[in-house]
Amino acid sequence: MGSLGPARRVPGRPEGSVDVGEMSNWGKRGALWADAMSHALAERYGRWALGWRWAHDEGDFDGGPVGAWCCPRHSITTQRETLARVVEALCEWRAWLERVAGWFEAYQLDPPAVADSGLCGSGPPGT
Repeated sequence: MGSLGPARRVPGRPEGSVDVGEMSNWGKRGALWADAMSHALAERYGRWALGWRWAHDEGDFDGGPVGAWCCPRHSITTQRETLARVVEALCEWRAWLERVAGWFEAYQLDPPAVADSGLCGSGPPGT
């Protein structure tokens, strides 16, 4: 993880008491960093890695299976802690993908039966 370009450039959090504008600007830098990290992960591991930020609740992309990452504002701290969160989030995401793949394997669709059911297409049943 540390060899990826963005891993060497984790944005430092503002220290002490900061005003809303400064925190907003830092949040934008954090979001750009997270986007760059997503790109680097996808280049290294493949497109599957792009979902590492699909967080629970109100994160970067909320409603997902990842609990280790929320958003840059809450998840970026020190370089070491941030990268550990990225690794944990990536592992959570991969585990979720593997569970979903297992469900598809266990509950395979019969494409001809689905096509014959009338569930495919936008017209009325039987058309």
